[in-house]
Amino acid sequence: MSLNFYELLDVRPTATFEELKHNYKQLILQCHPDKLQQQQLKENDEKELQKRTETVNATNDPNLVSQNSENHSKFNAINEAWQTLKDPIRRKHYDAELLQSKFQKHSNIYAHILLNEMRQFEEEEEEEDDDDDDDDDNDNNLRVVEEKENESDKKTTTARSKVWSYAYDCRCGGQYVVDGRDTTGSAIGSADDESASEMIVECNECSLVIVVKQHK
Repeated sequence: MSLNFYELLDVRPTATFEELKHNYKQLILQCHPDKLQQQQLKENDEKELQKRTETVNATNDPNLVSQNSENHSKFNAINEAWQTLKDPIRRKHYDAELLQSKFQKHSNIYAHILLNEMRQFEEEEEEEDDDDDDDDDNDNNLRVVEEKENESDKKTTTARSKVWSYAYDCRCGGQYVVDGRDTTGSAIGSADDESASEMIVECNECSLVIVVKQHK
């Protein structure tokens, strides 16, 4: 099974440009053909140090040639993924093609729903904001403390609302879960782009999927 460009770069479909660039640099260094060939020849030299002819023959070993070919293919695939996803327009077109291919792949669609039909829930990872506002309260009287805590609660609620995720129950008892961060950017798209405003979500228990649309 071939990997899509996001899987090749080991990022989420909603990854930022900085995340794409960081992973690309890391991966391209790991599979650069020249670097890998030097490592393989060095290992070969250590094992076959006794005879120069054996070292020369080892560089022509079919297994080594095959491995170099695979690494070169991976190197080219990672480069192609980066060249596509770093450009906003090309990335948008690629996302639309990727979504279309998923539609063709999945014949087991359970439902077509709107995002606002899903149940919302808060992610616990954002609760760390609570500590910042409490540090200033220690030297104040009780009334000031209470006022600041009320203000802190309001700010915390606002922060949490930005990371709400969504869930929808499947008939098997499992759930379809949409990460709140996937409802912004290229994964869902804008209301003006119908093909990019939909996403396919898989059940966490069975093979069924749902099609989630952000806008009517």
